[in-house]
Amino acid sequence: RMRTPTEVPTLHLHGALDSAVLTSTARGSGRHVNAPYRWRLLDGVGHFPQEEAPKVFNNEVINWLRDDEPDR
Repeated sequence: RMRTPTEVPTLHLHGALDSAVLTSTARGSGRHVNAPYRWRLLDGVGHFPQEEAPKVFNNEVINWLRDDEPDR
């Protein structure tokens, strides 16, 4: 299953300070998505952006859900 690309729109929020999954590793994840894909690197945030920066996280999710072009 891990080799099958995701077929649903995907928002990838990644903390710039994440030491568990390096930015350089996560940045290429879009190649595994056959649907609209948006990448956002969150400055000053680590592995748990929803806990470390909940307002930023929520704003990104809400804006993405409202956007007619979710792959921008």
